[in-house]
Amino acid sequence: MTPAHPLNLVDVTVPHEAHADARRFYTETFGWTVDVDLPGYPIMGTGPGGGQVGLMWEGNPQSGDLSGFWKTGKAVPFLGTEDIEATLAEVERHGGKVAAAARQTGPVKVAVFEDPWGNQWFLCENGASA
Repeated sequence: MTPAHPLNLVDVTVPHEAHADARRFYTETFGWTVDVDLPGYPIMGTGPGGGQVGLMWEGNPQSGDLSGFWKTGKAVPFLGTEDIEATLAEVERHGGKVAAAARQTGPVKVAVFEDPWGNQWFLCENGASA
C-alpha cells in the first residue's frame, strides 16, 4: 500500500448563509452524516474512505479573525500537515504567501496561505497544542 502524502486534502469547508438548511441539504441530498458536531461547524463524513466536508456559516463568531476567509459561494480546502510552520516556510520559499499566521483553534492549529495566483488554502495541524 502506498503511504499517504503528508499534505493530503483533509476537509473542504462550504460557507453558507442558512445553517440548518445547509446541514439538511447535504445530509438529505448526499446521505452524508455529521461525524463531528462542533458549535457552528458540523463536519460531515462523505462515506467510508471519503473525505470530510465542514459547514461554516458566513459571519460565525466562532471563526474569530478568520471570518474574512469564509465567503458564501467559495469552498475552502484544508490540507493536513504534521508541521504547519515548516509548510508555511515552503509556501513562501516557492512564491506563495501567508495570508493568516498559524493559530490554535480548538483541537487543531490552522493557518491560511495563498498560492502565487491568489488562491487561498487552509492548513490544518491535528493534535497541536498552544
